[in-house]
Amino acid sequence: MERPSIAAAAFDRPGVRVRTLVGLRWIAIGGQLATLLFVGFYLGYPLRWPSLLAAIAASVVLNIGLMTLYGRNARLQGRDLAMHLAFDLLQGGALLFMTGGLANPFSILLIVPVTIAATLLPAGAMALLGAMACTVVLVLQLWALPLPWIGPPPAFPPVYQFGVATALTLAVGFLAIYLWMVSAEARDRARALVATEAALTRESRMAALGSLAAAAAHELGGPLGTITLVAHSLADQLGDDPDFGEDIRLLESEAKRSRSILIRIAQRAEAEDPFAQLGLDVLLHEVAHNVQPARVPVRVDAPAPQPTVRRSPELLHGLANLVANAVRHAGSAVELRAITTATEIGISVIDDGAGFPAEVLPRLGEPDLGPSHSGSGGTGLGIFIATTLIERTGGRLLFRNRVQGGAQVDVRWPRNHIEAEKD
Repeated sequence: MERPSIAAAAFDRPGVRVRTLVGLRWIAIGGQLATLLFVGFYLGYPLRWPSLLAAIAASVVLNIGLMTLYGRNARLQGRDLAMHLAFDLLQGGALLFMTGGLANPFSILLIVPVTIAATLLPAGAMALLGAMACTVVLVLQLWALPLPWIGPPPAFPPVYQFGVATALTLAVGFLAIYLWMVSAEARDRARALVATEAALTRESRMAALGSLAAAAAHELGGPLGTITLVAHSLADQLGDDPDFGEDIRLLESEAKRSRSILIRIAQRAEAEDPFAQLGLDVLLHEVAHNVQPARVPVRVDAPAPQPTVRRSPELLHGLANLVANAVRHAGSAVELRAITTATEIGISVIDDGAGFPAEVLPRLGEPDLGPSHSGSGGTGLGIFIATTLIERTGGRLLFRNRVQGGAQVDVRWPRNHIEAEKD
């Protein structure tokens, strides 16, 4: 099993920069203080100033501590971030408790820490923070102090108060679940795109390495040939010398051995990256060869002559993923079929297995198709990578089940997207 990369782990637990959290909290502190000053001095409502200012001062002290203890680009994740969001929730609840509870129109702001948690925390931590928010709502509903008012505060019917509490609880639950699902999907897609980029980068580097090896073998061939000739000449003249003969013969044999190694490197490099353009039939044979040895044979149905296409890492790796997936689920064989028309170039990957499950078929190509959805224990990441890479070349994919049994993936390109320009 492959270990998750650092980038993938970062998508699983993205966290937030301390600087961002501090900035948001300063905004909240400024809003809370401005509201209290407006209500207390401009409107003249009686407020419990010592307790309210103490709650705001607690946030100020925490912010100053964060700015002092953490670096400019430090991040908070997991439990640390959950504790800070819990503090914000409790601090806001304390202010509301002293200013009327759910009768205070600012009680809607209780959902803010939970919505932030839904986008940045794992499901368990988000659920705990949501439960805490619901508990705060219950406490405010039952035991909050009266709403500050000039004269007797307005009396809200119990049914209305219950409705406000229920609405806040439902808002917390719905927003938390909705935002968590959306952010989880975004992280799945980002993680899959990282895997796609990694596969494409590896393919490009391998191609570049093959070209570099061929160039190095060519450049070193001349000097090594000269060394071989000189060593051979010395061996003819001094090969029987009792002092230097053995060393000269060793030098000659090692020069010949080095030359044969360079020849093999050049041949291997040419085999791995032979041409930037090649016939569609040759491309399909190369793709079939890249998945060998396979548990079932991979047949190519592309009678020559076929159009010349541009050979690219995206195209090769994308098709190889589709063929590897077909080989994994095929019954006895996999077929690669070339289809060309006046306007399109197409490739079909056909297997004789059980076909795609009906519930999975509409979702093929999505990054979050885990084993619980695929029904085969696969993650769906290989098909997502293949889809992404092939779409980069201008292709379109269609996944379907064949009437006679088995699965078929049709890939189609407009000719001008993939066909090589004629000299």
